[in-house]
Amino acid sequence: MRRASEHPETIYVYYGEKPWDGAVSLHGMLNIPEEMKAFVNDYKILLVEARENSLTLRNMKNVAFFNLMKVILDKSLSRDEARKKVIDYAKEHKVDKSVIMTVAGATNCKIDYNALSEKGDFDMCTLFDEIAKENEVKGIVETGFDFGLSENDILKRLQEKLNLSLQMAQEYIKMFGKQTV
Repeated sequence: MRRASEHPETIYVYYGEKPWDGAVSLHGMLNIPEEMKAFVNDYKILLVEARENSLTLRNMKNVAFFNLMKVILDKSLSRDEARKKVIDYAKEHKVDKSVIMTVAGATNCKIDYNALSEKGDFDMCTLFDEIAKENEVKGIVETGFDFGLSENDILKRLQEKLNLSLQMAQEYIKMFGKQTV
């Protein structure tokens, strides 16, 4: 019989841009006195950094996911260079739509999969464009609020700069606006 602390079943994937610097065990998270450590299970986590890892993967969907994340998170590449690398990789390796959706989720890109699937034009190019657009929207919304612009001014700016409908601009304000506590 194996103990959970010896063989964790869950793998955690870290998508951050900076290297992981947090704890990877319960003892590392808690300030446990030395004399008490023997009485507290030291649950460990298996942590994989999407941006840099040395995994040997056999499932091609997993290989594609980590290869795409590595490119997307590579800050040494310009957006255009990263976009080209991602699209070329996806075409060359015939990346499955489930991988594209997983990358979208990992990059916090809110994509309407059903709408894109109906159009039949859902691919890595679409994903990359959506990620870039959302980053631009987020920047406009956050900067607008930081500089004290009214919500109406920010809505107007989103509509003009990005050619968005009022409804879409309002959705982005809800998504990226300042949260009041």
